Amino acid sequence: VKKTTAPAKKGKSTTVANPLFQSKAKSFRIGGDLRLKGRDLSRYVRWPRYVRIQRQKKILLQRLKVPPSIHQFSRTLDKNQASE
Repeated sequence: VKKTTAPAKKGKSTTVANPLFQSKAKSFRIGGDLRLKGRDLSRYVRWPRYVRIQRQKKILLQRLKVPPSIHQFSRTLDKNQASE
């Protein structure tokens, strides 16, 4: 199979550099102003107070020791699961 290539254009397109805005290399390192696209920064966001409180409460309730007589009511069935 023979590959065909498109003919190259003869005209030049010149771009004039603006002297007011000098170009500089992009810095992807720490402290650079560019952010990587795949990075999830939701951990470092300042969340509203009610979001932080409900997340902290959930973790504290997981860590606390609850007596078995009370813990039996923490995982109850709803109507859909009870009817099955």
